[in-house]
Amino acid sequence: MFLVEDGGFASCLEAKTGKEIWQERIGGAYSASPIFAEGRIYALSEDGRAVVFAADRQYKKLAENKLEDGFMASPAVSGKALFLRTKKALYRLEQSPQTAAR
Repeated sequence: MFLVEDGGFASCLEAKTGKEIWQERIGGAYSASPIFAEGRIYALSEDGRAVVFAADRQYKKLAENKLEDGFMASPAVSGKALFLRTKKALYRLEQSPQTAAR
């Protein structure tokens, strides 16, 4: 089980026992719920940072990006599309079929 606390700590817990496997400071303040997609956890902060880490028993940061506006809403998924709502805009992120075929 993966959690992201309001104060910027990400944690991995063993679902059966609740035992903490790891905890890592990823920084920022979080209101949006993290989501899981294709082996990754996406955490979106109130200052607009998107931190992506592996859904694994060891913490491994895979990416960090930033959009101008902060995130307050949890992301949504439809098929292979990821919808991100910032304070001022709505984004749809999806790999194009041409890029996916490479």
